[in-house]
Amino acid sequence: MLKEHKYFIFFLAALTGARLLIIPTSLLGVDEAHYALYGLNLDLSYFDHPPLVGWLHGVFLLFLEPSETTFRLPAVILAALTSVLVYIFILKISDHDRRVALYSAIAVNASFIINALGLGLAPDSILFPLTILVIMATVKLEKANTVGNWFVLGLLLGLSGLAKYTAVLFLPPILIYLLLKKRYDLLLTPKLLVGALTALILILPVIIWNIEHDFASFKYQTAHVTGSSAINLGYFFSALATQFGAYSPFLFGIAYYGFWRSLRSKNDYIFLSFLFSATVLIFFGYSSLYKQALPHWTGSFYLLNIALGTYYLWPDQRRISRIILHGGIWLSVAITAFLYLEIGFKMIPFPDYKSPFRDIYGFDRIMAVANQQLTDPQTQGIAICNWTLASRAIYYNHQYPSTVYLIDRRQDQFDYWQKSSPQGKDLLFINTRFNRADIESRMVCAQVEKGDSLDLKLNGRMVNKVDYVWCRNFQGIKE
Repeated sequence: MLKEHKYFIFFLAALTGARLLIIPTSLLGVDEAHYALYGLNLDLSYFDHPPLVGWLHGVFLLFLEPSETTFRLPAVILAALTSVLVYIFILKISDHDRRVALYSAIAVNASFIINALGLGLAPDSILFPLTILVIMATVKLEKANTVGNWFVLGLLLGLSGLAKYTAVLFLPPILIYLLLKKRYDLLLTPKLLVGALTALILILPVIIWNIEHDFASFKYQTAHVTGSSAINLGYFFSALATQFGAYSPFLFGIAYYGFWRSLRSKNDYIFLSFLFSATVLIFFGYSSLYKQALPHWTGSFYLLNIALGTYYLWPDQRRISRIILHGGIWLSVAITAFLYLEIGFKMIPFPDYKSPFRDIYGFDRIMAVANQQLTDPQTQGIAICNWTLASRAIYYNHQYPSTVYLIDRRQDQFDYWQKSSPQGKDLLFINTRFNRADIESRMVCAQVEKGDSLDLKLNGRMVNKVDYVWCRNFQGIKE
């Protein structure tokens, strides 16, 4: 059985091996460090996301010490699972054509953001395999109305809800699919309660946490997605342009071709994928009219449709189609391979302060130099004015006895983690070249003093510059 799929197995083993070699070579990025802190501070849920990403880290921390490899290993495993599911999905719709299934898996893994989510754990890393599993489970349920199938669907929907709030977008396409199939019996059967109760029980931790914290997470997510009340077409086109580059310009058109072709498909798996994709596009397309959308928000759309676009282009023998398909995939693979090498070896001497590695380079040294300047961790602390710096500062400070404080007016997860008050302490503020705060004008201090400074260099070029500023007897933020 496995021998039939030897080429896919070889591809998956090679790709997973490459990822395992890459993950120890860089420090944690902004979001990675934030989710690592989830795992180090386990809770029922969190301010900005449901808890599954943190719980998954927590499982690995039962067996492994905190490290870049430990916190990235779940992403590598989930990416391998996603590749297997893409392969199986295309086998199902292509009458078990192993070549097109392999090419589809390669194409998906050639997408830059999908690749990034296979190197660093984020809620989307978990949601990718769950998206395909939910589609498969829905089709199976439509064909066989059993308690077991309802339980499986409820289990998958519950896990999706624990992974990311946008998993609620799974419900409209499932409902529309069943209505279009005229399976009204499935919407009226008592067996539906099995699935609903299963999903509800699984997401209870999120509900309980929000009840205990004045529904803070629900309020934050609502504001996070909706943004302002005025339409801004610039946001929309900016989001589209970002996706064009982030998922690979060579695969962008393949994805939309797959989406367009799947509209008229008679295959249940493909048509349900279309409904899932359309829901994502409509929801986030609408949101991007009011707020700057992040490219990974539409990740499930590109996951499904890069695979489907490959499937639809595969039998087309026209020269232009072959160029688009094979050229698009292999150019993306070549760029991805180059990016892997650059991440691992950091060979290019980028101009001063232009390095793309500034977010994953040097924070261990930044915190080491900060702690060298502290003489009494009881009366002194380290302070940050920006949450993106705070996640890395707190993570790379966990080996020291000092406390890191985020000093700002923004409500976020750090307010729940910060157990002691900085009031009255001597705070050493960290200012980087890219995130600077005028401590004297913003903070109430008995005295402001310059501390040490640190130049971070890579390949002989400046990556970042850090200035440390003392705020003696900190009394708060100025009005």
